Amino acid sequence: MPQKPGSTRVTQLDGLRGLAALVVVACHALSTLPWVGRVVSNDRSTRLTSPEMWAVFSPLHVLWNGTPAVHVFFVLSGFVLILPFTKSLPGRSWAPYYAKRLLRLYLPAWAALALAVVLMLLIPRTPSPLQSPWADMYVTTADPGQVFRDALLMLNASTINTPLWTLRWEVAFSLLLPLYVFLALRWRRFWHLKLVIALGLAVIGGIFHIEALTYMPIFAIGAVIGAERGRIRELASSWPRWTWLLLAAVGLYLANAEWISPEPPIRGVEAVITVGATLIVLVFLLSGSAKKLGDTPAAQWLGRVSFSLYLVHLPIILAAATLMRGVSLPLGLVLGVAASFGIAELFFRYVERPAHRLSVAAGRAVERRIVKGNRAAVAPAESAAAAPSETRAGTAPSAADTREAQPQA
Repeated sequence: MPQKPGSTRVTQLDGLRGLAALVVVACHALSTLPWVGRVVSNDRSTRLTSPEMWAVFSPLHVLWNGTPAVHVFFVLSGFVLILPFTKSLPGRSWAPYYAKRLLRLYLPAWAALALAVVLMLLIPRTPSPLQSPWADMYVTTADPGQVFRDALLMLNASTINTPLWTLRWEVAFSLLLPLYVFLALRWRRFWHLKLVIALGLAVIGGIFHIEALTYMPIFAIGAVIGAERGRIRELASSWPRWTWLLLAAVGLYLANAEWISPEPPIRGVEAVITVGATLIVLVFLLSGSAKKLGDTPAAQWLGRVSFSLYLVHLPIILAAATLMRGVSLPLGLVLGVAASFGIAELFFRYVERPAHRLSVAAGRAVERRIVKGNRAAVAPAESAAAAPSETRAGTAPSAADTREAQPQA
């Protein structure tokens, strides 16, 4: 992906985001199968064959485990959004940022929600023994009130298009970004402590099931890593190559901690998953081999359409499963995944990219208005400052002259 001179873009992390989106698609497609869906719907006592056990309760599950993929998204969001603020840019205003960021999130989300509603009207979702109980949970109707609530992106998303639930936290993080920037860029030498505190908050959130404490610290971890990426890179520059292989293995294992065995996961397992996701991001950021993987054309394409793919895939997969389950559910899922890739590309071209351009234009318009307002405010002050200098250069003004000049200033 071409970069502008001076760009802070880290292309291999685009590839990682694309691979994470692919994992989410695989998670939802496989969960539609009856035997998989029964297990992921918290029925861990389901009897499985040996191959099925290996697919679910082993490190192989990380290939279709959507939860750590979402944690990777959140770490990457924290990392990416902090980068522009690590540059020394005087006079920065937050208004253009908010105009750009909120349009960037809301417009594609609204379009994806509209797509889900249209698909539900054309192909109504119905329960069936041919699909999993997990898929049956998504049987719903497009109630206008619920569609409106989903469109706010500030509440838990319904089953109309469930992936929108993550945008609740993306929006919250985006609104609170000034606070994250302040914390990430202050007290720089205590960056280790910041990471520990963020992880500690995530542990508390996981143990007590407090969603805000579970997810919001993940963005903080990404922000601290983004702010200190140079220091972290220097620290890791002397590590041998096998260290990265070990870190990758540990990261994947911890990210998959929820599915290592049929036993119920420990309380606060979400924090363990966060550690795994963070290690995966660090490996892609610092390891040459992982960078090559992230920079492959396939990973870069997935990264380019990852947001679109994430937003549109589930309604498409559910529609394909509903249409094809009487013939062959696996075939329907294959067709649904293939259609998701194609529609994601179209969605990127005709929805996400135009929305991005519109958001940039809106941000620039807000910035121009602010600059214009600042100039208008500065001009009278400059005029007032010029009047005394003219007085010093010529004769002293009379009392009447002084009284006239004061209102003008």
